[in-house]
Amino acid sequence: MSSIEHSSPSKRLHYRLVKTKELTLKQILLVRCPTCGAATKEVCELHTGAPRTGPHQDREFSAAEAVEAKAKKQSGRQRKARHLPSQILEPA
Repeated sequence: MSSIEHSSPSKRLHYRLVKTKELTLKQILLVRCPTCGAATKEVCELHTGAPRTGPHQDREFSAAEAVEAKAKKQSGRQRKARHLPSQILEPA
């Protein structure tokens, strides 16, 4: 048996749904919509071309992943900065 904990698909879906509810419309509009192809900063469209009242769910998921990736990248930079040795150079 493996000691690695695996999350079930239902737990991952719940996590993604919770994350998407925490997003602002501004954050969601920073990614392109994979469903209707709406560009960044543009609202999603219905198949008739009319604007949707809210973004597509796939766009919300993409935005949540982008926000999470950005947060991980920033925390990685902070971790590296903390572990850099502080060297004081003395004149020879």
